[in-house]
This record gives sequence, C-alpha cells and structure tokens, in this order.
Amino acid sequence: MPFFETLISYGQTALNLSHTIFWAVIVLGVLIFIHELGHHLVAKMLGIGVSHFSLGFGRRLWGFQWGETEYQVSLVPLGGYVKLVGEDPEASAEDPEEQAGAEELEDPDKSFYLRPVSHRMAVIVAGPVFNILFALVLSWILHVVGIPVPGTWVGKVLPDSPAQSAGLKMDDHIIAIGGKTVNKWTRLVSIIQRNADKQILLRVDRGGSLIELPITPTSKSIEGKELGYGRIGIQMSPKAYTARYGPIESLGYSLERNYFIIRLTVKTLYGMLARTVPAEIGGPIRIAALVGQQAKRGLGYVVSLAILLSLNLAILNLLPIPILDGGHLAFLMIEGLRGKPLSFRIREMSAQVGMVMIVGLMLFATYKDSLYLYLKWTQ
Repeated sequence: MPFFETLISYGQTALNLSHTIFWAVIVLGVLIFIHELGHHLVAKMLGIGVSHFSLGFGRRLWGFQWGETEYQVSLVPLGGYVKLVGEDPEASAEDPEEQAGAEELEDPDKSFYLRPVSHRMAVIVAGPVFNILFALVLSWILHVVGIPVPGTWVGKVLPDSPAQSAGLKMDDHIIAIGGKTVNKWTRLVSIIQRNADKQILLRVDRGGSLIELPITPTSKSIEGKELGYGRIGIQMSPKAYTARYGPIESLGYSLERNYFIIRLTVKTLYGMLARTVPAEIGGPIRIAALVGQQAKRGLGYVVSLAILLSLNLAILNLLPIPILDGGHLAFLMIEGLRGKPLSFRIREMSAQVGMVMIVGLMLFATYKDSLYLYLKWTQ
C-alpha cells in the first residue's frame, strides 16, 4: 500500500510540474512574442530590413520564410530576438558606413545602422512600449469580462490585536462598516486606516448569520510604535469576487491599475538599489511557480499575473544596462549628442560588462528561487 501511495504522490507531483511548465511557457512565450513583435513591426514600418524573427533561442525547431524575413521557433523558449539588417556592421568593420555581408550591401537603405538616431531609438523602444500597451489591453479586457478583486473576508486574525479582542474570526466576511456596504479589501483598509483610535461598527456575515461587532482600530504596531494610521490586525483572505465594468469605465480602471504597477515597480527597484528594501528577486523558477499557482485559481488570475509580468518586462528592459533595450537607448542618446557613435571597442566592452551583470543577476535569482523552493518543500 505505501508503494502505491508513493507512486500516486509522484504522479501528482509530475502532473503539477507539467501543468506549471505548460502555463509558464505559454505566458512567458506570449509576453516575449509581444516584445519582439514591437521591434519587428516598427522596423518594418520604417523600412528597415528584418532577416530573422525568432521566438526562443538556440537551435531552430520550426519556421518559414515570408519575404525577406525568416520566422522561426527555437529550442529554448525563455527568450527571443529580432535580427535586423545591418544591426551590427562593425562585427567586421570599425566604420559603420562599411556594411558587413553582401545582403546589407545590396540594399543599404534597409540597414538599421545607417538610419537616423530617431529611427533606431523608435525600433529599440518599441519592444517595451508594446509590452505596456499589451498590459493595458489585457487589463481592459479583464475589467470588461470580469476581474478577480480581493474581497473583505478575514484570512487570519493576529494575536493580541483589536480584531481578536472584538471577536473576529478567520473566514468572517465583513460586509459593512458603520452601516455602509464595503466589498473591496482596499476600501476596507482605507476606512480602518482613517479611523485610528475611533470606534467603528462592523457588520459581519459568519456562516450565513449576520452579527455586529464594535471595534477600535489601533494606531500602534505590534511592537508598540506609532504608525500614524489605524489597523485592526487581520490579514487578507485569498477569497475574491468577480467585478465587471463598462468599456469606458474599464479603460479608466486599466490606466489606473497599470500606472500603480509601474509606479510600485520603479519604487521597488529604486529601493533595492538604495538598499532601503530587501533585494527579493524572482527568477524563471519563481515566475513559473507563480504562473502555475495562478493557473490553478483560474484564467483571470493568470491574466492578472501576465499584466504584472508584462509591465515588469518593459521596465526592466529600459534599465540602462548594455545588451538590454535601455543600454542601446543610452548609447543612441550619446551618439545623438556627440554626432557620432561611441567606438566599437567601448560598446563591445560595455556589452561584455552588461552580459556579466545579467548572468550574475540570473545566477543570484536562481539561487534565491532554489532556496525558496527548498524552504517551501521542507516546511
């Protein structure tokens, strides 16, 4: 009997792993495709030649030729690239006017490197911009079709808190405060924070029975420090309800949601660089695990995570690190100011430094991911 139980356990683990990998490849593949599509479409629009459009890196698995461009799917799905005509002319010549390869010489008008700085900047920035626009479209669709919104269920009651003293329990559903209906967690938190040291009346649905509980939010932390706002000592429940909005209203909510995510991401990155917040970095393993978890909860949660990842991909790509879009933009800005590009040697060395930084970051993220999974499996 233990043998069959172990076999079933391993089978369930393998099924969960395949489910996680499937959804991770789908989500990350779509986001990378949208990013590279931005580079591709703007290059085509400006008349710049595109020789390859690849979803993934490594060996070519499948593809086809359409016009001058070869479209392909490659072995490693975690990435992608667009190869432009004349993108790296100095691989064999220091002078950018000397194009490498017969293909580029046949039609120099399609060479990326011979185009004005403004054209090249437009192609580079198009990837992150498409990720931002994609997140906006996804968010709009989600608000119209139905977006999961954290509700006002109590996930956990902290010990020695006003909530515990008032008699709140796990899975209680707070439906009103002071006679006014409340259904969003953010709205509940906002009201509590504004009423520090003031008694409020909660109407609670407990297993179908309605009860009223007076409670006084405290303005002090667990350690006794003054916070400047009220808290009652409850944590959010994973339970949510589906909210739907009209097309125009959804656009406003989508803009607001995306702005909030971008602002929070930028503040977090700044805090990590300034060492005011811990460097909690998630790599491909953590991202895949999150996608798998959200997939189990429903498609709406997968789309919500895709919005977050798409915006994060855009912002991270705009960082001024060589080999990223932001690094290319920085070089183009310098070229615009100088009237000529930096030497090939400087750009080559910068690319090597950038590669070391990215690889180091990925190794660190993989270490953090492995530690996260180890601690999770051993708990």
